[in-house]
Amino acid sequence: MGFGTLFIGYFLLLNLTYYGFTDVIAAAIMLLGLYKLSSVNKQFRMAATATAVFLLFSLGEFGIAAYEIFAGRIDSPALVSVVSIVRCLLIGSFTFFMLKGIESVAKEVDVENIPKKASRLSKLTAVIYAAWIVLEAPLSFINDYVLAVLSLATIIATIALLAVNLTVIYGCYMRICMPGEENLTDKPSRFAFVNEYRSRKAERDREAMEERMKLMKERSQKKKGKHK
Repeated sequence: MGFGTLFIGYFLLLNLTYYGFTDVIAAAIMLLGLYKLSSVNKQFRMAATATAVFLLFSLGEFGIAAYEIFAGRIDSPALVSVVSIVRCLLIGSFTFFMLKGIESVAKEVDVENIPKKASRLSKLTAVIYAAWIVLEAPLSFINDYVLAVLSLATIIATIALLAVNLTVIYGCYMRICMPGEENLTDKPSRFAFVNEYRSRKAERDREAMEERMKLMKERSQKKKGKHK
């Protein structure tokens, strides 16, 4: 499933300490999820492209992290700054396009709350990762104490953003049925009450989807009536 796979990969971005070793795995898993979603809209295709570039970049990032372990720390602040800036640019890019893709598909199937939430988060993503890029640049005119405070605030904001973005992806996974997933069913449980719960939930979901489709049909008819 596209959103389920995307959720797993995006979750790995929460590792802000040893990301040099987990970015490769995160990028590969996210690329798989976004590839499955790329047929839905242009935004997911752009997110997949940015993630593919991030995967290639993360392979080099992994090489640098491995070199530091076996050969000692790289004594090149300029290289570290460039790597950090490019990483922030790529993560900010694919996250922005991913959220715009979610906003578009959630509007299409008329899922409440998710479109507005994704729209706000896409703007917040651009602001937070732009702040990261500015802070990673060699800005000698900023006081060290001020830089430390700003960096801490940005780290906290990034963790919060990643966590909220994960809830949006999970919400899509739970509420949006993508092409090819219509006939997927859960393996029956050996517990009767679990099967009964799943049956009732499936019925509620079916009724909710029918109601959404009815509303979409009514809106479409109204729009056609205005154009006549």
